[in-house]
Amino acid sequence: MHQDTQIVGVDPGLVHTGVVTLAFLPKMRQVLTAHQVVQGLDAPAVAGVIDELCPQRGVPASIYVEGYRSRGNLGHDKDMLIAVRDMVAATKGKALDNTGVKKTVKPAVLQALGVWKFSTPTHHDDLRSAARIAVLGMLKEHNELLADVIRDYLDGRPWRVV
Repeated sequence: MHQDTQIVGVDPGLVHTGVVTLAFLPKMRQVLTAHQVVQGLDAPAVAGVIDELCPQRGVPASIYVEGYRSRGNLGHDKDMLIAVRDMVAATKGKALDNTGVKKTVKPAVLQALGVWKFSTPTHHDDLRSAARIAVLGMLKEHNELLADVIRDYLDGRPWRVV
């Protein structure tokens, strides 16, 4: 049996930064999800939102921040690179390269985890991107837990998503 696990995905954006949390409670077969949008690239605000949204006090969260690759847009590139660095430092998270994330993290997985659609609109689907980066982090570091949740879902015994 797995222990309670909290996963956080952060998608930094010039307009909106998406934050999505997933708390896995294996004994109860539940996934608690929460999300919030931060205006702009405010690393301290993102860290504060993560503290607010993570329901399991005393259970450390695995935090994944979507990395940024320079695209030759000099003004925004510098801002984004600094923002990712600052968010990783403020949250004690890890930056993950998002290359190929849409092919790796399929919509059906996000749907099974309850993080495909969000009630809060964002500039570039930032919440879905944050959810994808959280699941990508799970594939790298919490693969067995994710596999168990998805296997149960496919076997017709889905975990309750709240």
